[in-house]
Amino acid sequence: MRIRSVHLTQFRNFRGLDLEVGSSVNVFYGSNAQGKTNLLEAIYLCACARSHRTSRDRELIMRDATFYKVRLLLSCDRRKDYEESVSLSFYDENHPEFAQKSRRIAEHDDIPVDKLSRYVGIFNAVIFAPEDMLLIKEGPSVRRRYLDLLISQIRPMYFFALQRYSKLLQQRNRTLKIIRSSRGAAVLRPEEEAELEIWDLSMAKTAAEIISERIHFSEKIAAAAKTHHGRISSETENLFVRYRTVGGLLSEIAERVENEPVTETIEKHLTAKWKSTHHEDFEKGITTVGPHRDDLELSLDGEGLRPFASQGQQRSAALAMKMAELDILREETGETPVLLLDDVFSELDHHRRAALLSGFGPAQVFITCTDKDFVSGELLPLFPERYTEKQEVSFFRIENGEVYPEQNE
Repeated sequence: MRIRSVHLTQFRNFRGLDLEVGSSVNVFYGSNAQGKTNLLEAIYLCACARSHRTSRDRELIMRDATFYKVRLLLSCDRRKDYEESVSLSFYDENHPEFAQKSRRIAEHDDIPVDKLSRYVGIFNAVIFAPEDMLLIKEGPSVRRRYLDLLISQIRPMYFFALQRYSKLLQQRNRTLKIIRSSRGAAVLRPEEEAELEIWDLSMAKTAAEIISERIHFSEKIAAAAKTHHGRISSETENLFVRYRTVGGLLSEIAERVENEPVTETIEKHLTAKWKSTHHEDFEKGITTVGPHRDDLELSLDGEGLRPFASQGQQRSAALAMKMAELDILREETGETPVLLLDDVFSELDHHRRAALLSGFGPAQVFITCTDKDFVSGELLPLFPERYTEKQEVSFFRIENGEVYPEQNE
C-alpha cells in the first residue's frame, strides 16, 4: 500500500496541509521543532488510531483550535488503479457541534466507521523513532503496547477484544473499590465473592482471546527478532523474546488435553486464578493478575537487557524488534507497510544503518532529518538500487508547519 497524498487540518503545528508525496523515498528535512515528527505521527495515527507519542487526542489539536483531522489518500500495490482513503478526526468538548462532549471519528473512503476495530488494519505502517528505546528501558506496559498495536493491525477483532477487556476490567476494579469502601471488614462475604465470580466469568473469554493471539504472535516476534538481531550483531549475540503471562498458564497450555482449544484452557486457568486471588484483589482494590499485567521479556544470551546491556546493545535489540514487526505485517497482510523513519539514523553507526535498511525491501519510506546532505551522501547509497535513482527520491523542506516540495535536479 502507498500513500498518494497527506491532508492535515489543525494537527499539531499544521494549520492546513495538502501534500502529494512520492511512491518510494520521501525525505523531510529542516531544523528541530518545525513539524517533521508531527507529520510522521499523523501518518502513523491513521494506521493504528493511536499516536506513538501520546494517548491524549487533545494534545494533537493545534493550539487555540477545537479539532484536528488527518486524511490519507492511498493506492494499493496489487491494484494500481484502485484508490481509497482513511481519516481520523477528534473534536474536543469546546467544539460547537458536539454539545460539550468530545468525539472521535474514523472514516474509510469518507464514510464513518462505527467501530475502531473495523478501522485499524485498513492501512498499515511501521514507525522507527527514538521512542523505540523505551521498549528496552521502560516497563511492561510499553511492550504490551508494542504487541497490541502490531496484532491489532492484523486481527481487527483483537482490537475489539482489547476494548472489551478494558471495560470489563474497569468494572471489576470498580466493584472491588465499592466493596472496600462500603464497610471496614477485612474478609470478603460469600455474596461478594459470588459477585466477583460473575466478573471473572465475563472477563475470561475475552482475556483468553487476547492471550491466545499474544502467544501466537510472540513466537513470531521471537523468531524474526532473533534473525534480525543476529545480522545486526554479526552473529555475536542471541536475542531472546519470551512472553510472560499469568503464572502457570503456559505450562498448562503445553500439557492440555489433546484437541482441547487453547482458548478453553486459558479460560479455565484464568477463572481459577482470579478466584484464588479474590482476597488479595480485595485488599489492594485492583485486579492483580490478567493480560493487563503481561510482558515480553527480552534478554541477550540469558542476561536481562535493561540492567546489563550497553546502550549499543539495547539499540540493536530495539531495531530487531521493530524489524520483526515489519516482517510480520508484510507476511500477514501480503503487502509491505509504509515505513516511517523519524530521525533514527543520527545515533546509529554505519553497520546498524546498513542492517536496518537492508530489510526494508520495496517499501514506501518517509524519512525525517535535520541535514539533507547526510541523507543524500550517506543514507541513500545504503538503500536498495531502486531508491538511488533521483526520480525515486522526493525531498521536502519543513519550516514552521509549512512543507515546501523540492524539484529533483
